[in-house]
Amino acid sequence: MQVMQKNTLAIIAVAIVIFFNHGSVLAGPPRLPDSHYKLELIAQEPQIVTPVGVAFDRKGRLLVVESHTHQPPEGYQGLKHDRIRMLSDSNGDGKLDQWSTFAEGFRHAMNILVGRDGEVYLVSRHNLVVLRDTNGDGVADKQQELLRLETSDDYPHNGLGALAQNKVGNLIVSLAENHGEKYSLIGADGTTINSGGGQDGFYTITPEGKNLKRFARGFWNPFSACVLPDGRIFTADNDPDASPPCRLVHVVPGGDYGFIYQYGRAGTHPLQCWNGELPGTLPMVCGVSEAPTAIVPHAGALWVTSWGDHRIERYELVPRGASYSAKRTIIVQGDGEFRPTGMAVAPDGSIYFADWVLHDYPVHGHGKIWRLMLPDGDAKKPLPPQSKEDLAASNDAGEAVLNIESPDPYLHNHGVNQLAHQKDLNLPSGASPRLRLGALEAAWHNRPTDVASLLRNALHDDSPEVRLFAVRWIADERITALRDDVAKLLNGPQPNFRLYLAVLGAVDWLAHEPSQHTADFTEGLLVRELSNSNRSPEIHALTLSLLKPSNKFLTTERLAGYLRSDFAPLRLEAVRTLSAQSGEASWKLLADIANDHSQPTNIRAEAIMGLSAGAKKHRALLEKFAAGDDPTLKHEAARALRLALLQPASTEAKPPAEDLEAWNKLLSTPGDAESGRRLFFSPVGPRCSVCHSYAGRGAGIAPELTRISSVASRERIIASILQPSLEIAQDYQPWLVTTNDGKTYTGVRLGKASDSGEEDYVDTAGNVFTLPSATVESRQPVDKSIMPDNFQSLLSVEDLRDLVTFLVSPDR
Repeated sequence: MQVMQKNTLAIIAVAIVIFFNHGSVLAGPPRLPDSHYKLELIAQEPQIVTPVGVAFDRKGRLLVVESHTHQPPEGYQGLKHDRIRMLSDSNGDGKLDQWSTFAEGFRHAMNILVGRDGEVYLVSRHNLVVLRDTNGDGVADKQQELLRLETSDDYPHNGLGALAQNKVGNLIVSLAENHGEKYSLIGADGTTINSGGGQDGFYTITPEGKNLKRFARGFWNPFSACVLPDGRIFTADNDPDASPPCRLVHVVPGGDYGFIYQYGRAGTHPLQCWNGELPGTLPMVCGVSEAPTAIVPHAGALWVTSWGDHRIERYELVPRGASYSAKRTIIVQGDGEFRPTGMAVAPDGSIYFADWVLHDYPVHGHGKIWRLMLPDGDAKKPLPPQSKEDLAASNDAGEAVLNIESPDPYLHNHGVNQLAHQKDLNLPSGASPRLRLGALEAAWHNRPTDVASLLRNALHDDSPEVRLFAVRWIADERITALRDDVAKLLNGPQPNFRLYLAVLGAVDWLAHEPSQHTADFTEGLLVRELSNSNRSPEIHALTLSLLKPSNKFLTTERLAGYLRSDFAPLRLEAVRTLSAQSGEASWKLLADIANDHSQPTNIRAEAIMGLSAGAKKHRALLEKFAAGDDPTLKHEAARALRLALLQPASTEAKPPAEDLEAWNKLLSTPGDAESGRRLFFSPVGPRCSVCHSYAGRGAGIAPELTRISSVASRERIIASILQPSLEIAQDYQPWLVTTNDGKTYTGVRLGKASDSGEEDYVDTAGNVFTLPSATVESRQPVDKSIMPDNFQSLLSVEDLRDLVTFLVSPDR
């Protein structure tokens, strides 16, 4: 049935309940967690359908991109082209009440921007045009193409997309992954950029369509971007299939944000990254909710629409070196039939946003326009000023060498840009690894003539970071002549697991025709390496440490074979894998290792830790070790019994968790890092690895902690352990979900590649559960982390000291 409405447009209060024709669903209005905000439904179908981008012109009229060409289903009754609808005030009473059409005839139209002089820019999947109304009748009568995308791909929303205007008046436009197909971007002046493989991102071009330049790279699908009055640029980038979350990004000149489609849409290939994990890449500001479609600066914050999680979010920027983190507030929360898309700030300071309504990608004849009214005075709040470091990075300040040496990735990137503009790139003798890395990055920008010699030298650099950047360069550009040079890196010691995985991925990529890799691609590489008898025991030990214990290749028999190796590190990794597998067969092997006096103490201690999963069954054995003479084994067995609740907990006096000053003092004495590692991976007690990973082992549900010591102080790590709810990252926000049968669930939402009609969550025990979206009545953010908050009572002071010492140890 069709939604009932009057023929004349009126402001409709959101308290009304509306029946949709999609599956006879009864949908309520979006909810406002903060009652100081007010929401109005301004318009809906048939006046407006499947709206996308929105913008206000200089006369206060609302321009809305109305899509009719986004995968129209067979028999679609709508138009054959997209158009720009205009909502204006017909009688001067301050209400937008009259619809008209400003321009039409477009295909796969995405976003709209009103320029400084009132001109209207429209970006579609394949081009960017400027529209002008020269006679003032509210209808565009001039159109000029400024930028054209020529490519074989024609998917509606993975081509040109985001559109903004920078401080000097140039246009900023994004190109999404384009399914990795080859393309040509051609400006109105004929300037052409040819590329492919999904090495895409942001470009700048003048308002006349001249001087096209690449601005930043490494994005998946940044559907929207915004420029702050002082020139700072931000975008909300959609996430790859298996590498959530979507991300809020501070976009800077020359920035590389890590994603390249050619290695697979899953985003898990070792030559892809999402949060600055690889050298030469920049981290995100923070994670955002699923399928962000618009970002606007207003009222002291950045506002983001989430199509996939049905909400409007507000992000308050917090300076972090030369970039930012952010604090999120959910302003509007809807249900499965609330799909906000474009967003724009009205002259009166309210925010208008479009609503696609249904989760269907094909156009469907539904749509809404909402108006969000802010609390009194909020609209005039200024955005936070640039930090001192950000100002330095954006104003060409400082010497290139000093900026490159900075541990701040954004200052380092700025130094690389400075160096790339210098004629002489010769490094001083004794240049630091950081400076050598920066020089190689600058060379990538400048494209020297003898690239092969440069990269061969870089592959032999003492710095793993320099070698890894060289591997990325060779693989990204498929320099197959250097494949053997890259492969030789597997012959020697591996400094860290990132370089090892990158080399494996690069060698495979360079040896075969380009193809899309799935999320389990890396697992396949590792199995192949473990099966390679020509590899050294050192390589096999590292490989085993990175392979998921659940992999079918890792049978009990195969692990028993590794336990017979003469190489102790390989036996150690086999014990760690058995500990993670658990079960009767694994416990038998672990018990044998624990009782084997010929094994090194650290391997026996690891086996005892693994037996704690079956502590009741192996209580006698654990008690024997707890009463023994070896201090390491005694300590590990006693802790296993205590954490399995088979022995009384410690009665030592401890300060409350809130007294962080006392805890910082108490835990200032270093503990035993190896003991802390065993506690981290222990199946009883804190069970950190159920959610976190470290050096390739563990789960990827919560933050990866291998490099936590490089981004967090000892005090902050202690606070995160004792008071996990004190600071919760946006992408690990717990939710209280209520379903239509009255049940409630609490968990962290796990990102999915698209709206599948199901929502995955992980609970406090690390268990994943799935809820059908249609059964969810409400989703409320919870200010309590799913990480347990009783560690100070569960663990002894010695336990905590060991755990902190392990986490603050340098990245290995």
